[in-house]
Amino acid sequence: MIKDETIQNYNKIFWNHVIKYDTSNSNILRKIIHSYSVAEKCYSIACKFMLNKEQRNFCYLIGLFHDIGRFEQWKLYQTYNDKKSGDHGDIGASILDKYSNDIFNITDRQKEIMIEAIKWHTKTYKNNDEEVKFYNEIIKNADAYSNIITTANGAQPMTMTEDGYTKEILNDFLELKPLWIYSPNTKLDCALALTACTYYVKYSFLQKEIIEKNYIDIIYETFSQYLNNEDKEIYKNAIESLKFKLVNN
Repeated sequence: MIKDETIQNYNKIFWNHVIKYDTSNSNILRKIIHSYSVAEKCYSIACKFMLNKEQRNFCYLIGLFHDIGRFEQWKLYQTYNDKKSGDHGDIGASILDKYSNDIFNITDRQKEIMIEAIKWHTKTYKNNDEEVKFYNEIIKNADAYSNIITTANGAQPMTMTEDGYTKEILNDFLELKPLWIYSPNTKLDCALALTACTYYVKYSFLQKEIIEKNYIDIIYETFSQYLNNEDKEIYKNAIESLKFKLVNN
């Protein structure tokens, strides 16, 4: 827990928002925990970049609220699949736009950066605002790293029952391409999609941590138990390819 009055105020605002939802629901609770995890990782990254106190706190803020759209998404659609509902980044941006600057004690410019960085945190940001790009990348790296921890801890469920794999998903995994554009159809698809968070992390110091802490091997052990022998061998080869590319990046 970061002991800072500004950050504690952000935590209070966040909690006052999410308490409107069913916090006893495991899906809602999971996103609350994830939000705090990403916020702390954003703050840690800001420290690594030697940003000043105001910038560090701002990083915490955008990390804490990066998935604010998830709660409304679950309430309305009972899913976190953006393809079956609405893009949670867009939903979050719309929610944050209704907040006054005063409640966060931020400027118009900071609010603009926060909304844009959160709106695009699961999509490729194609505009030319360098500040938005900077904070957007911090969110993306912190988000992916948090998902790695969750997956390595076995908290990401295997939701598929079919054997086999989707060729496009495997090929894009081997080329380290984003897999969030797909909806997994099989157990191996699901394993690959969840393992892909390890290469969504782009900062070299975080990639080093992933390798040193053996997160990839831990994730492999978590999901390989669900696969038949043929799919397990394909998954193992894909994992070895991933590790080689990350180590030699």
